Amino acid sequence: MLADQLPSDVVLVIATVPMESRRLSDIEETSIAAAGDKRQREFRSGRNAAKTALRQLGLKGDIILPPDSEGRRPSWPPGYVGSITHTRGFCAAAVAMASDYTAIGIDAEPRTPLKKGVVNRICTARELHWIAQQGEDPLRVDLGKVMFCIKESIYKVFNPLHDAFLGFQEADVQLNLDAGRFSADVHQRKEGIRCQYRGRFGFDDDYVYASTVFENAGN
Repeated sequence: MLADQLPSDVVLVIATVPMESRRLSDIEETSIAAAGDKRQREFRSGRNAAKTALRQLGLKGDIILPPDSEGRRPSWPPGYVGSITHTRGFCAAAVAMASDYTAIGIDAEPRTPLKKGVVNRICTARELHWIAQQGEDPLRVDLGKVMFCIKESIYKVFNPLHDAFLGFQEADVQLNLDAGRFSADVHQRKEGIRCQYRGRFGFDDDYVYASTVFENAGN
């Protein structure tokens, strides 16, 4: 499902169980030495999936993806951009050439509904009104969870581009349910940053997926 959302020149690798225990470089292993077992397994899964994707794009030699200065996302090799997502039972990495994309963001979340109080913190007033208008449908994915997943993917694009925090309610998302596409108007108030993003979303029996890609202006 997530692979179907991404352009053909973006490589997606879904982590396998052996990737959880496959040792990384000394630098990468040192960065998680004090972390718990769960965090170490997630970290190795994501990094190993990302390295596999980078090799599929043609990167040769030893690949090291240490955390950035904030200790969160990878420091991608020059000429490449990427994104990693991990949640319960699922981990994946997507990478692309920096000549084609300025940034990409992917996210996956369990297909479980969010509590009303959480939805109210995530969604703007307009989004909440729109969700209420859709009515109840037991076969449809929880729209609050869709909004959460989309905004996570948006943050993974916004933050590296602007080096700034983006709150959930600073992105106002409009969904096209039939097409599985979204657009988002972003207004980051602290720095006065305004921008727009577009992407795709979808779901299967277990997970909700979202992807945001920001192409280079020349493409």
